Amino acid sequence: MRFRLPRPYTILITRTGETPIAITLRPLPLILIGLVLAAVPVVWVAQLLGHNEQLAEENENLTATANEVLLELKTLDSVVEDLRERAGLPENSSRARPLNDRPQGGVAHAADAEDLFDLAQSRLPQIDTKLKAQVRPALESTLAEEAAQAAALPNAKPLKRNLEVTSEFGLRRNPFGGFSYEMHSGIDFRGPVGTPIYATADGVVVMAEYAGGYGQHIVIDHGYGYETLYAHLSDMVVRAGDRVQRGDLIGELGSTGRSSGPHLHYEVHRQGQPVNPRYYLDLDDIVAQQN
Repeated sequence: MRFRLPRPYTILITRTGETPIAITLRPLPLILIGLVLAAVPVVWVAQLLGHNEQLAEENENLTATANEVLLELKTLDSVVEDLRERAGLPENSSRARPLNDRPQGGVAHAADAEDLFDLAQSRLPQIDTKLKAQVRPALESTLAEEAAQAAALPNAKPLKRNLEVTSEFGLRRNPFGGFSYEMHSGIDFRGPVGTPIYATADGVVVMAEYAGGYGQHIVIDHGYGYETLYAHLSDMVVRAGDRVQRGDLIGELGSTGRSSGPHLHYEVHRQGQPVNPRYYLDLDDIVAQQN
């Protein structure tokens, strides 16, 4: 069945003694106008619903962002507390207890994004104050102490050349003959006379003199219970009371005192007791000779 467009209609309005008025009605434009007018509320409602949906999505995104910010602040607060412990500060009594130690409950309601951001904004100054006023000063002091302790650790090599160990720490056969054994309290490094000798850590020279079997020797107090001894030197370039740093030149290799040939006798003492220097030196790449 073919669709036909409605035909136009003419309406005559007459009055006695006056010219009649003719009004022609075209149904198609009227129908179109009616459809447009009818569609306006539908479009408005659709736009309103779409706008509300967009607002809901934006609010959801803001809430998620606020939760992430709070989580980051919680992590930051935990890091600050760890720094407090490292700095040796007393434990913070206000630090949150574990959840299983705090009975809680109730009906859950979604928090508003604005409230979450307000909470984050209120927590940040507290963390910043704690970090600046309490943690940072104590931590700086702790780090300075740790740096000083690291600088006092005798873990540098006393010779800046290929090292050759000729006698290890511990029991060894008498190097001057016979079948007796003796306790060797250091490590011997072979080298030409005049080879530069360097401090293996920061410290203060407490002895630089000739004495007995050590010959010309130097003792450095590094603090924290550490001392090092450099013996059989041919020359010494420091004196008692001098402050040295790791890598500073302190003398030259030689064969003074009880020595069978040019070498450096090197000792490390911890709390007044000799310990194996291999505990502190990386000597894995050095060829060790038989005692």
